[in-house]
Amino acid sequence: MRSRGTLLLIIFFSIAVALIIKDGLEDAVAENATTFDIREGIKPAPLTTDTSRRSIDLEAVLNGGPGKDGIPALNNPDFVSVDKANEYLPSDALGILVEHNNEARFYPYSLMVWHEVVNDQIDDQAFVVTFCPLCGTAIVFDARTPENTHTFGVSGKLYESNLLMYDRETESLWSQAMGEAVIGELTGITLTRLPFQLIRYAVAREDFQDLQIMSSETGYQRNYNFYPYGNYEENETLYFPISVRDTRLPTKQLVYAFEYSDVPYAVILEKLSVDNVLTHTVSSGTLRIRKQGEEITITTPEESPVPGYYSMWFSWATHHHKTGVVIGLD
Repeated sequence: MRSRGTLLLIIFFSIAVALIIKDGLEDAVAENATTFDIREGIKPAPLTTDTSRRSIDLEAVLNGGPGKDGIPALNNPDFVSVDKANEYLPSDALGILVEHNNEARFYPYSLMVWHEVVNDQIDDQAFVVTFCPLCGTAIVFDARTPENTHTFGVSGKLYESNLLMYDRETESLWSQAMGEAVIGELTGITLTRLPFQLIRYAVAREDFQDLQIMSSETGYQRNYNFYPYGNYEENETLYFPISVRDTRLPTKQLVYAFEYSDVPYAVILEKLSVDNVLTHTVSSGTLRIRKQGEEITITTPEESPVPGYYSMWFSWATHHHKTGVVIGLD
């Protein structure tokens, strides 16, 4: 027969395991990260968002675990050369590549997963590189709006399991998936998406001369060799509730998304083989989606390029279930 002490130990362990499962993301992050800027050593002030102006229900906004700046955005990060990055960055490391004025910069996912938002600039082009690990949404935005050039931080709040950024000028909250301010002074203002590639480091360093790689010397104490979300990408489980469940595709299958004539589209990547062109007929002609190497390009009937982005299926479907069109769905 088990002793009273053994039973208490089993009960305590069971409760601990249950709490870890319930708060898996928060616990994983806490294990390998400090919660605020070690360069300043102070905890950020609470958000001052004007919640009287909004386009979404406040009750649909959830706390993601770490509070404001608990996941710290990077501002004008340092970059290193390929020779330096080769010392620590694996060849198959995935990252976001931004090219402007013949300058190419690579933002490794191993860093993005810990920071989610990077404010950067090449010449006169200010932009923000964003990645939400919960949704797989990788999107690059022009940081300029008619009102201002914005810098963004991580609010610690979520809408439909997606990152809500905040701008440091007004502390309005922005849906990363929609690229739109949804709560605060700037509600209704949208950001322009910019072209980028989701690419492996080995391909990026081969294709782009003088490639710059975002440095792991960020000034923050993070273990960039550790992935804090475990097997999250490999199962159907979501940490946070969503309002729509579309079962036409697996929850976390990655799709390529874009908009044309105010219609959101999702392309099933498995149907897009290298050098094969997918077409979709619209009222004005034909949309052409092509994959060359690891780069995906969208050409409109007007022969204009359209910037796209990546997203897990559930996130795109949740945000666009009413008007979205899926290309490649049998």
